[in-house]
Amino acid sequence: MKLLIFYNLYIIFFQLIAIIKCQQYIPKGRTYHSAILVGTKIYFIGGLDSLNLLTHDFFYLDISKSFNKTVEPLPLTDWSDKASEIPDHYGAATTALKELIFLIGGDIGAFETEYIYTYSFNTTELIWKAVPVSKFAYFVQRRRFSNAIANNDKIYLFGGGMLSGMTAEYVYFNMDIFDNINKIWINKTIGTIAGREGHTGTFLFNTGEIIYIGGHGKDGLIDMTNLDVYNTIKDEWNKLSTKNPPEQRYLHTAVLTKNNRIIIFGGIVNGNNQPVNNYYVVLNIKSLEWYHGNTNLSTIAPFMGHTATLVDDYMFIAFGNIYTKPVSNDILIYKIGDYANFSEVNYFKIAVPKNNTIKVVIISSVLSGILVIVVVVVVIRFRRKSRDNPEFLGIQPPRSIPADLFS
Repeated sequence: MKLLIFYNLYIIFFQLIAIIKCQQYIPKGRTYHSAILVGTKIYFIGGLDSLNLLTHDFFYLDISKSFNKTVEPLPLTDWSDKASEIPDHYGAATTALKELIFLIGGDIGAFETEYIYTYSFNTTELIWKAVPVSKFAYFVQRRRFSNAIANNDKIYLFGGGMLSGMTAEYVYFNMDIFDNINKIWINKTIGTIAGREGHTGTFLFNTGEIIYIGGHGKDGLIDMTNLDVYNTIKDEWNKLSTKNPPEQRYLHTAVLTKNNRIIIFGGIVNGNNQPVNNYYVVLNIKSLEWYHGNTNLSTIAPFMGHTATLVDDYMFIAFGNIYTKPVSNDILIYKIGDYANFSEVNYFKIAVPKNNTIKVVIISSVLSGILVIVVVVVVIRFRRKSRDNPEFLGIQPPRSIPADLFS
């Protein structure tokens, strides 16, 4: 009877798992959304859907555990019900300070508001809210396709464009700095560089510098041989000369690896959305040399409007514009190698630190030792009990023979 009850509970348990998997959140295709990594979650916000409609969708990919796309759905969770505070939008800039995600600007349909709005999401309290700005402070004008970098309670917002169309009628050259402590914007226009939109900014933690790559300005594509660098410590601009540069581009993405390489993915070369020839190029910051990937990408790889997030040696390329349909609804995973080598994979594996491996070996050894001791003790007790009490083994001792049996 007990065995039957256990069997029924077993069946019900796995049926519930199947139901949960069937209800796994699957986001719709999108482009020009935002993505940011905080802790063990990659958060995705907004974007344009396949019908060119603005969204304020809010969801995340859980990277706290390893997973395989071919075995189970991606571990995505929808939190759009928590994002009613933010407007439908695309092309916003996103960054993070500790547990706070900041969403800055973007196109909300017609740029009907002159000044930029900033929203923050507390990943601990799970609340979106508008960030208050001192009414006596400088106000930043609304824009799209800008870049935001956060460090030491400041957010560095550079560039961006205004007006509809792939090429903005006006591009900003401002370096606008948001002081998150005093809740004010500080405008830095003196000594700034050519305005642009659709560029990337990569922060170097060891030097406090931001390297800006690519983009589109009023005179066309921005040079990718001599890169513009902003020093957040000295508040000054410099140039960085590189070797063997790739095609100029904009609306690409950039991520920084642990060994100081900047990986550029995708991009277009003109207002007709013509993709670059080489989607995957890498800048070695130490040698200032560009490396060009030779691996052919699949036709489902996006060339613009996507986001790139690096976790250990895995780069997640999410959504964006592709050839086979208007927008992608997939998240591609690339395993990063040396130079410009990479491979597309269907899995993500968490890196296990060496000290954790040592702990596992020690714990396993201790448990194995304890198990051996327990087995030895049980065997010894069993033998003693069987020796002292033969009936324990089911052996009946010989009965005594009556003395008169043979008389």
